[in-house]
Amino acid sequence: MYSCEVEVRYADLDAYGHVNHATFLTYLETVRTKLFINEFKELLKKNIFLIIVRVECDYKHPIHLGDKVIIDIKTDEIKRTSFTLSYTIHNGNGITYAEAKTTLVSFDNRKKKSY
Repeated sequence: MYSCEVEVRYADLDAYGHVNHATFLTYLETVRTKLFINEFKELLKKNIFLIIVRVECDYKHPIHLGDKVIIDIKTDEIKRTSFTLSYTIHNGNGITYAEAKTTLVSFDNRKKKSY
Protein backbone atom coordinates (compact mmCIF):
# COMPACT_ATOMS: atom_id res chain seq x y z
CA MET A 1 0.00 0.00 0.00
CA TYR A 2 1.09 3.55 -0.76
CA SER A 3 -0.18 6.57 1.14
CA CYS A 4 0.21 10.30 0.55
CA GLU A 5 -1.32 13.52 1.83
CA VAL A 6 -2.88 15.99 -0.63
CA GLU A 7 -3.32 19.70 0.01
CA VAL A 8 -6.78 21.18 -0.50
CA ARG A 9 -6.52 24.42 -2.48
CA TYR A 10 -9.08 27.20 -2.65
CA ALA A 11 -9.31 26.57 -6.41
CA ASP A 12 -10.55 23.03 -5.67
CA LEU A 13 -13.79 24.32 -4.13
CA ASP A 14 -17.12 24.64 -5.88
CA ALA A 15 -19.94 27.13 -5.30
CA TYR A 16 -21.08 25.11 -2.26
CA GLY A 17 -17.73 25.54 -0.50
CA HIS A 18 -16.57 21.95 -0.75
CA VAL A 19 -14.16 20.18 -3.08
CA ASN A 20 -15.74 19.68 -6.50
CA HIS A 21 -16.47 16.05 -7.35
CA ALA A 22 -14.16 16.09 -10.40
CA THR A 23 -11.28 17.31 -8.25
CA PHE A 24 -11.39 14.04 -6.31
CA LEU A 25 -10.13 12.38 -9.50
CA THR A 26 -7.36 14.97 -9.76
CA TYR A 27 -6.33 14.07 -6.22
CA LEU A 28 -6.17 10.41 -7.24
CA GLU A 29 -4.05 11.33 -10.24
CA THR A 30 -1.68 13.39 -8.09
CA VAL A 31 -0.99 10.53 -5.69
CA ARG A 32 -0.91 7.89 -8.45
CA THR A 33 1.69 9.96 -10.33
CA LYS A 34 3.90 10.16 -7.24
CA LEU A 35 3.64 6.41 -6.85
CA PHE A 36 4.38 5.74 -10.52
CA ILE A 37 7.41 8.05 -10.60
CA ASN A 38 8.89 6.03 -7.76
CA GLU A 39 7.82 2.55 -8.84
CA PHE A 40 7.54 2.51 -12.64
CA LYS A 41 10.54 4.48 -13.93
CA GLU A 42 11.80 1.53 -15.97
CA LEU A 43 8.51 1.15 -17.83
CA LEU A 44 8.56 4.81 -18.83
CA LYS A 45 12.13 4.41 -20.11
CA LYS A 46 10.89 1.51 -22.29
CA ASN A 47 8.07 3.72 -23.64
CA ILE A 48 5.44 1.65 -21.82
CA PHE A 49 2.52 3.80 -20.70
CA LEU A 50 -0.09 3.04 -18.06
CA ILE A 51 -3.45 4.19 -19.42
CA ILE A 52 -6.64 4.50 -17.39
CA VAL A 53 -9.51 2.66 -19.03
CA ARG A 54 -12.00 2.81 -16.17
CA VAL A 55 -12.56 4.96 -13.10
CA GLU A 56 -15.24 4.79 -10.44
CA CYS A 57 -15.70 6.87 -7.32
CA ASP A 58 -18.14 6.56 -4.44
CA TYR A 59 -18.41 9.87 -2.60
CA LYS A 60 -18.97 9.48 1.14
CA HIS A 61 -18.33 12.85 2.80
CA PRO A 62 -17.56 16.37 1.50
CA ILE A 63 -14.06 17.81 1.76
CA HIS A 64 -13.71 21.44 2.84
CA LEU A 65 -10.84 23.92 2.75
CA GLY A 66 -8.51 23.15 5.64
CA ASP A 67 -9.46 19.48 5.89
CA LYS A 68 -6.66 16.94 6.06
CA VAL A 69 -6.78 14.65 3.02
CA ILE A 70 -4.84 11.39 2.86
CA ILE A 71 -5.07 8.94 -0.02
CA ASP A 72 -4.20 5.27 0.36
CA ILE A 73 -3.63 3.20 -2.79
CA LYS A 74 -3.46 -0.57 -3.03
CA THR A 75 -3.47 -3.06 -5.87
CA ASP A 76 -6.73 -4.96 -6.14
CA GLU A 77 -6.31 -7.15 -9.18
CA ILE A 78 -3.54 -7.91 -11.65
CA LYS A 79 -4.30 -9.40 -15.06
CA ARG A 80 -2.13 -10.06 -18.12
CA THR A 81 -2.11 -6.47 -19.47
CA SER A 82 -4.15 -4.58 -16.88
CA PHE A 83 -4.44 -3.99 -13.17
CA THR A 84 -6.88 -2.32 -10.80
CA LEU A 85 -5.95 0.09 -8.05
CA SER A 86 -8.27 0.93 -5.18
CA TYR A 87 -8.12 4.18 -3.25
CA THR A 88 -9.42 5.38 0.08
CA ILE A 89 -9.57 9.14 0.54
CA HIS A 90 -9.75 9.94 4.25
CA ASN A 91 -8.61 12.32 6.98
CA GLY A 92 -6.71 9.82 9.14
CA ASN A 93 -9.19 10.25 11.99
CA GLY A 94 -12.10 8.07 10.93
CA ILE A 95 -13.72 10.13 8.18
CA THR A 96 -13.72 8.55 4.72
CA TYR A 97 -14.33 11.11 1.99
CA ALA A 98 -14.48 8.65 -0.90
CA GLU A 99 -13.56 5.21 -2.15
CA ALA A 100 -12.43 4.82 -5.75
CA LYS A 101 -10.97 2.40 -8.27
CA THR A 102 -9.04 2.79 -11.48
CA THR A 103 -8.29 0.11 -14.03
CA LEU A 104 -5.13 0.68 -16.02
CA VAL A 105 -3.74 -1.02 -19.10
CA SER A 106 -0.05 -1.21 -19.89
CA PHE A 107 0.49 0.08 -23.43
CA ASP A 108 3.59 -0.24 -25.60
CA ASN A 109 3.69 3.14 -27.31
CA ARG A 110 6.25 1.98 -29.89
CA LYS A 111 4.19 -1.00 -31.03
CA LYS A 112 0.84 0.74 -30.38
CA LYS A 113 -0.62 -2.24 -28.52
CA SER A 114 -1.18 -3.59 -25.01
CA TYR A 115 1.99 -4.67 -23.30
